Amino acid sequence: MYRLVLFDVVNTLVVDSKDVSEYVSESIRNIYGRIVQADLKRYEGQSSQNIAEDILRHDKMPEEEIKSKLNRYMEDLFYTYYNVAGHDRLILVDGARDLLGQIWKKDIAMGIVTGEAERIAKFRAEKTTIHGFFKMGAYGNDGKEPSDIVNAAIKRAKSDLGIESGGIAIVASSPYLIKAAKRCGVAAIGIANAGYSESDLKAAGADLVVRSPKDKGKIVGFLK
Repeated sequence: MYRLVLFDVVNTLVVDSKDVSEYVSESIRNIYGRIVQADLKRYEGQSSQNIAEDILRHDKMPEEEIKSKLNRYMEDLFYTYYNVAGHDRLILVDGARDLLGQIWKKDIAMGIVTGEAERIAKFRAEKTTIHGFFKMGAYGNDGKEPSDIVNAAIKRAKSDLGIESGGIAIVASSPYLIKAAKRCGVAAIGIANAGYSESDLKAAGADLVVRSPKDKGKIVGFLK
C-alpha cells in the first residue's frame, strides 16, 4: 500500500479558465528586460525554470545572465500570474475533488509535486479549496529538471512524514513528471485529461494510465 500520493496541480487537478501565457512574458520583461511572446501550450508539463531558459536562449541571451536571474524570476512569477489571472475563475477538473476525498478516506497522505512556481501552485489549490488535502510539496523553485523536483519531494517525505520512496506514488498528466518519477524509483499514475494522450503517458513509463480523475476506482485500487 502506498502511504503518500503526490499530485501535479496544473491540468491534472486544476485548469485556468483562459490562456495565461502572458504572465510568463511579463516576468521575463520585468526581470530580464526582454520582450517575448510566451506560449505555454508549447511547454505543457515542463518546469517554470526550463520554460524561461528555453525562451531566453531562443532570444539569444547569454547562459550566465539567464542563470544569474532565475531565482528572481521565479519569485516574480506569482505577482505577474496574479495580475493576469488572479481574479479569474479557476476550474477544478471534473472528478478531482472526489478523487482526493476517496484517497483521504483511505488515510493516505497527499502532497504536491509540480514544476510550477510554489506560490502559484499553492494559490491554485487554495482558490479551488483543495489545499487542505495536501501535507507537503515540492515545486519549480526546487529545481529546473523534473527529477530534481521529485527528489526534493522524496527527501521531504522522508524528513517530514517518515515515508520512503517505495511508499510514494505520483499522479500527473505530463510525461515529464512520469519519467522523473520512474527515474527516481517512485510509482507513477498518468491522467490523460490534458495535452498528452494515454499512449504518451504509457510510453513515459506510467504504471497506470486513466482518462480522468473520475476513474477514481482504478486509481484507489492501484494505491492499496
